[in-house]
Amino acid sequence: MNKKIFSDNEICDIIERYQNGLSCRKISMIYDVSVTPIKRILKERNLLRKGYSNGKKITLTEEQEILIKKMYLNDFKTPPEISEKLKLNVHFIEKIIYNSEYSRTVGESISLRQTGKKRRDEVRETLKIAQQKLAKSGNRKQTGGVCKTYVVEGIKCVGTYEKFYIEKLRKENKKLPKNSGSINTPYGVYYPDFLNNDSYIEIKSDYTYDVLIGKKVNRWSRKFDKQQLRKIKWVNRNIFPVDILVIDKRNNNIIKKEIKWALGATEQ
Repeated sequence: MNKKIFSDNEICDIIERYQNGLSCRKISMIYDVSVTPIKRILKERNLLRKGYSNGKKITLTEEQEILIKKMYLNDFKTPPEISEKLKLNVHFIEKIIYNSEYSRTVGESISLRQTGKKRRDEVRETLKIAQQKLAKSGNRKQTGGVCKTYVVEGIKCVGTYEKFYIEKLRKENKKLPKNSGSINTPYGVYYPDFLNNDSYIEIKSDYTYDVLIGKKVNRWSRKFDKQQLRKIKWVNRNIFPVDILVIDKRNNNIIKKEIKWALGATEQ
């Protein structure tokens, strides 16, 4: 079996998951590895929690069981927070929640901790360094979270939505666009996703489109951020039209959004 080599981004993800209450065992299941390399990563960074079991079986009262469930489901507390509050071993709390019928999925846990919660300083600094390395490498444009890069028909796709778009065009025997270079705007550098004969192409999911138009908060900055919208408006007016396409992967559909708001509008 080949030894798993973790990237900087995977290490950041492991650290964040662990510090937000996920156990080494559950993290190892996500990455399909044994617990040993996960513990090694955490131990090397002095982040691995020590067990405090004295070998005695812990029996919870009915009131404690109800309280743990309430804190986890209603108060959105993590296992470490519950452990500190109830003065119980954090691994014991993790085990109870993991084996319960109300344990959150990994996706739900990630979504919850990214909404309205501030990352720990050491995690934020580690993620910042990793993002800076990616930006300097030129492997992907830096827009927030870390996305995997694919190459389809010689076209670089950042993330699964761009990949879906190119693959759908290929299946339908439609002309494929090209990768586009960066564009300097008064609001910063704009990175169009693709370029075809008559427009730039901007690929969005429902969520990222809502962030673009200021309907939802950016989960990374935790702010309403219209900076990219300003760039797109400027490029649409001064350089080349921009087509905004929202990808609906579930229904195998591509929705073209109207860009009347971009034509001749003055950004406040």
